[in-house]
Amino acid sequence: MVDKPGTGEPDATGGTDRSIGALVSDATDNLSRLVRLEIQLAKLEAKADAVKIGKGVAGFAVVAVLAHIFVILLSVTIAFALYELFALPAWVCLGIVTLFYLLLAGLFALYGIVNFRKRQGLQRTALTTSRLSGILRGEIRPPKPGDDIDAADSSGTTAATAQ
Repeated sequence: MVDKPGTGEPDATGGTDRSIGALVSDATDNLSRLVRLEIQLAKLEAKADAVKIGKGVAGFAVVAVLAHIFVILLSVTIAFALYELFALPAWVCLGIVTLFYLLLAGLFALYGIVNFRKRQGLQRTALTTSRLSGILRGEIRPPKPGDDIDAADSSGTTAATAQ
């Protein structure tokens, strides 16, 4: 194996004549070693990133738990404030706070439903997949570099295929 490839003069044999097979073997060995080292580096970097991501997720989990406790205590505080300010029975004050959260949950559920109905699915992916399958079957000619591929009809053909 060559210790320092590329360090000699052009057409220099380094003292020994090497066959093409030996040179190809050295090149293959060097390439496989390079790939192994790149994979090892990628694994080490991924592990370091995974540790950092894990610590970040743990931090957000702590924040979520503390925020949840805060909301519970805030709810009890609001219920006691209603009890003191309006002289309502305690169960009514707690019921008002509970109904507020039920209303808030309903609004978020409605927001989620509206956003789910707005989704469009994978329309562009389906269109390009159908175009690709048509091209592979020979039914559609591939678009030329200057063609506008967004100006396609619903059958998946472009202006270039209509000619």
